[in-house]
Amino acid sequence: MSPKKQYSPRFITSIVLFSAALIASFLMSFVANQKESYWVATHPISSGSEIKSSDVRIIDIVLGEAGGRYIGSENSPVGSISRRSISAGELLLGSAFSQPGAAEMSQEISVSLRSVDIPIQVSSGSSVNIYQLHDAKNGEPAYEPYLVLDNVFVASLDRKGSNFGGEVALTISSSNRDIERLLTASTSGRLVAVHSHG
Repeated sequence: MSPKKQYSPRFITSIVLFSAALIASFLMSFVANQKESYWVATHPISSGSEIKSSDVRIIDIVLGEAGGRYIGSENSPVGSISRRSISAGELLLGSAFSQPGAAEMSQEISVSLRSVDIPIQVSSGSSVNIYQLHDAKNGEPAYEPYLVLDNVFVASLDRKGSNFGGEVALTISSSNRDIERLLTASTSGRLVAVHSHG
């Protein structure tokens, strides 16, 4: 019978340390890849809007250390007010919302514009600048275009009949003060929307 093979303490220690390193690496990878639940926007949300349950949904995603910046499933954003415009599918940053009363809420208003006065690229979720134009007639002096609203959120856009040169129903979301200015501008001249990228 051959004698049993003896292993040195150093060899045994190295095997234990190697195994521990493998287990630790596996556990760290497992923890790092654990998905957590966060809120995202289901469609574009304008600045100043009160969040409704239909505006948001929960998804599972791996964010790691960055997860603390976003609203997790344990906290509901419903009822809070958005401080800025939010794109569809965007994760909800905690800093992008405030409680009711802490920010000015927006209102929606629909106005009719000529189809040729709204760029084809404009759609729901876009931002537009709205100008007031006065067409010079019968020798009247020409007025420079007047910027009525700057970088406002398009809540909806109905282009029915636009192919025939008709009017387009444009619904925007803005503050009460801006809406009053828009209504005043709509009483004379014509309104023109310009696609805003900022």
